[in-house]
Amino acid sequence: MTQADISKNPTSNHKKNKVLVDFLGSMNLAVTLLVMLSIASVVGTVLKQDQTTQDYVIKFGPFWSEVFNSLGLFHVYGAAWFVLVLLFLLLSTSVCVTRNTPTFIKDMKQYNEKLSLNALKHQPNHATFDSESNLESEVQRAQNLLKHNGYKTKIHQRDDGSVTVAGLKGRWNRLGYFFTHISIIVICIGALLDSNLLLKYRELTGKLVPETRTVSLDKVPQTAWMGPENLSFRGTVNVPEGQKTDVLFLPYENGYLVQKLPFTVEVKDFRIEYYDTGMPKSFESDLILTAPDLDKPIEKTIAVNHPLYYKNYAIYQSSFGDGGSILNLKVHPLLSPVENAIDLKTAVNKTEPLKTPIGRFNVEINDFRLFNMVPATEAEKAETGKKFHNNGPSIIFKVRNEQGKAWEYDNYMMPNLQEGRWFFMTGVRTMNSEPFRYLFIPADANKEKTRFFKFLALINNPVETNKILTESFPKTDQITDKTYELQIRLMRQLLSLFRSKGFDGISEFVSKNVPKEEQEKVSDYYFSQTSFALQSLYLSVLKKEGRQIGHDQDISDFNKRWFEDALNAFNGLSRFGPPMYFELKSFKQIQSTGLQITKSPGKDVVYFGSAMLIIGVFFLFYMRQKRIWVHIQNKQSGDSTDNQSTEITVAGRDKKHLPETEIEFNALVDQIQQPVKQTD
Repeated sequence: MTQADISKNPTSNHKKNKVLVDFLGSMNLAVTLLVMLSIASVVGTVLKQDQTTQDYVIKFGPFWSEVFNSLGLFHVYGAAWFVLVLLFLLLSTSVCVTRNTPTFIKDMKQYNEKLSLNALKHQPNHATFDSESNLESEVQRAQNLLKHNGYKTKIHQRDDGSVTVAGLKGRWNRLGYFFTHISIIVICIGALLDSNLLLKYRELTGKLVPETRTVSLDKVPQTAWMGPENLSFRGTVNVPEGQKTDVLFLPYENGYLVQKLPFTVEVKDFRIEYYDTGMPKSFESDLILTAPDLDKPIEKTIAVNHPLYYKNYAIYQSSFGDGGSILNLKVHPLLSPVENAIDLKTAVNKTEPLKTPIGRFNVEINDFRLFNMVPATEAEKAETGKKFHNNGPSIIFKVRNEQGKAWEYDNYMMPNLQEGRWFFMTGVRTMNSEPFRYLFIPADANKEKTRFFKFLALINNPVETNKILTESFPKTDQITDKTYELQIRLMRQLLSLFRSKGFDGISEFVSKNVPKEEQEKVSDYYFSQTSFALQSLYLSVLKKEGRQIGHDQDISDFNKRWFEDALNAFNGLSRFGPPMYFELKSFKQIQSTGLQITKSPGKDVVYFGSAMLIIGVFFLFYMRQKRIWVHIQNKQSGDSTDNQSTEITVAGRDKKHLPETEIEFNALVDQIQQPVKQTD
C-alpha cells in the first residue's frame, strides 16, 4: 500500500482524529493547563504588573529583569503563552463536554432496569433474602417503598416472569459536571475577551508599534494609537485640576499605547488628607463625564474603591501627583566671582535650557512636594507631642549635560533644625538606585542663604581676595617683596584648591608635589595658611554686614559655628555636580489626580461563569446519584402452585462511596425485609 493509499484510507484518518480528540479531551491535559494558569495567577498577584521597565530594573537588576520580561512575567495576563493556555483550555474543555454530554444525558434518563440478576449481585452493595408474600404484592410494596425514600422508579417485566423495580435518586448530580465544565468555558471566553489578543494580532501584522519616547500627543504616530475597536484595556492617565482628557496610556511591552476614549473626563476638584506621619489618609476627585449619547453630563466624586461606572468602563481613583505646579526659582552660579543669580519661572514636568560658561544644560523639573514628614527628635516630641515634623516644600529635578549625564536633586525650600542650628538641605544622586547625598547649607541670622552666597562669591573673586589678603597680611620690613608676593600667591592658590576640591584637594596636591618626609610639615603649614585666608575673607563678609569686629576679632558663638558649617558645605561642593544651585523662592501648587480607566466586557462573563461554577460544585458535592434495584422472582414451595414464596435481591450503587452509603443501603434492606420479620 502506498503513502497516497494510506492517506486516502478513511479508517487510518479516523484513528488519527480519534487520537487527537482523546488528547484534547483528556483529563491530564486539562489538569496541566489549570496548574499552569494557577501558577501564572500567583505570579501575577505577587509580582506587581504593568510597571515601567526602569522600576523592574531597579528592583531585579538588568539581567533578571530581562529574563522575567522575556518570559512575560511583568505582563502575565497579556502574555502570548498565557493567552495560548487559555485557548487550549477552552478547546480541551469544549472537546470534553462534547464527548461526554450524550453519555451523561443518557445516564440521567436511564434506570438500567434491564441489568441481569448476576450483574445485580456484583454491585457494590447487594443482599438476597426470601419472602412469603407473592410477587405482585412485593413488587407493589418495593415500588412504594422506593418512592417513599425519594427514588424515581421504573418496573421491568422479564421473560422468565421475574420483575425488577429500578430506582434512581439524584439524577441532577450530572448537572454538576455540565455546570463546572461549561463554567470553565465561559470563564475562558471572558478572560480572552479581556486579554490583549487583538493587540498581539496587530503587532504580528505590523500595524501596532508601541511608542517609547516621551513626546506630546501630536507627535505620537498612529501605529501607537488604539481606537474603539480595542475590546478591553486597563490604562492610567494623570489629569490636573480644572483640566480634561479623552485619552489614556496603556503600558505595552517596553513602551506605551495611546487609547482614545469615547467620552471626556474633567477633573473639577481634587482633595487629599494626610495622617500625622505624612502618609495619605484619603483622596478623592470630583469628576464630570461627558459623552455624545448622554443628555447631561455625569457628575460624581470618586475615591479609592468607589469608582465611576459608565457602560463597560470603570474609572478608578488610583493615585495622585503634581499637575504642573508653577515654580519661581533662583539659579545661583557656584563659580561666579559676583552674586548674579538669575530668576527662572517654570513648572513641574517642564524642561528648561540653561546656557552657562561651562556648557549647556537642561533642567528637567520632575516633582513638587508640599509636605515632607520626617521623624521628630526627642526634644521635639517633648515640646510638641508629635512624632513627626514637616520639613516643608521641596522640588525634585534633574540637571542634564550635553552628553546625557544627569544629576538628580532634592532641594528643600525652608531651613531645617539640625543639632540646634538651621540648615538648607539639598540632596544629589546620579542613579535612581542610589540614596540622596545631602549638602547642608548653613542659614544666617535671618534664616536665609544670603551670607553663604556672598562668602562663596568672595572666594571665587581673585581681585577681591587678593585685596583682602593684602589688608589682613600687610607687608613688614622683615619680608622681601618677592617673599611677600609668593606668600600672597600661595594663599590664593590654596583657596583655589580648596574651592575646587575642598581640603582633600590640598592634601592631594601635597602628596603629589612634596617629598614624603616633608608632607606632614607642609600639610600643616598649608592648612594653617588656608584657614587664615578663609578667616580673613569671612571677617570681611561680617564687616560688610555691619558686624562690629574688635581688634581681638571677638565674634559670637553663632558666627563661629556658622563659619565651621560653611567650610563643611564648601568642602562638599566639589561633589555636588554642575556648579549651580536652584533655590525655590515661591510656588503655586496645582495637583493632579491619577485615574485608572478600564474597559472589561469579559468581566460580567467571568462573573456569570463563576456563578455557574458555584452551582456546579453544589450539585457535585451535595447531590448524590444513587441507584437501587429490587429484583423479585417466584420461588416454588413443594408441589402446590398455591403456596408460592418469592426471592428478593436488593442491589445498590452510589456514585460516591461514602461511609454512610452502606448504612443507608442496609436501612433500606431492613425496610424491605420488615414484613418478612413480622410474619416470622
